[in-house]
Amino acid sequence: MRLPISIQGTGMGIPSISIYVHELIKEYGVKNLIRVGTCGCIQKNMDLGQVLLAISACTDSTTNNITFNGLQYAPTANYLLLTKAYQAAESMGISCVVGNIYSTDLFYLDDPDRYQACIEHGVLAVDMETSALYTLAARSQVNALSILTVSDNIITGALSTARERQEKFINMMKVALEAAQSMKTGN
Repeated sequence: MRLPISIQGTGMGIPSISIYVHELIKEYGVKNLIRVGTCGCIQKNMDLGQVLLAISACTDSTTNNITFNGLQYAPTANYLLLTKAYQAAESMGISCVVGNIYSTDLFYLDDPDRYQACIEHGVLAVDMETSALYTLAARSQVNALSILTVSDNIITGALSTARERQEKFINMMKVALEAAQSMKTGN
């Protein structure tokens, strides 16, 4: 059985995704939000094209500090949606890694030591949106998951080619669509 799924671009960065997520939840009543996007890994042993399921997202953004009046908040994925995505990947033979990522406000950064503490604490990769997605979903008590594909390795300098992006990035989309369908059908 096929069920309708909406696809929405959210722009780049925490402010942009925040606007779209807020409106999708408040104006359209969306209950399941799955972000597909790219990330730069910060672990040397990760391959380009690797699919990541972000279980949580630490951040350098001040949005959560403002929201929580200076308290630290740990934005996390919805466990059921994460589980559905993991099971979907397994059933399709798509390798995926589950772990913590880092959402940053700065796309280009020339400080080679910037991510050292994250690396030492097992953070897998860097993106620019997941922290806000998870925070807004939690506030509205809806489900959210960020599914990412490694486009580059910030530590080694490895970059995906245009062909690799075209061929390997489809796996995260397959996982997202299958997870969304299973949330709708309850399977």
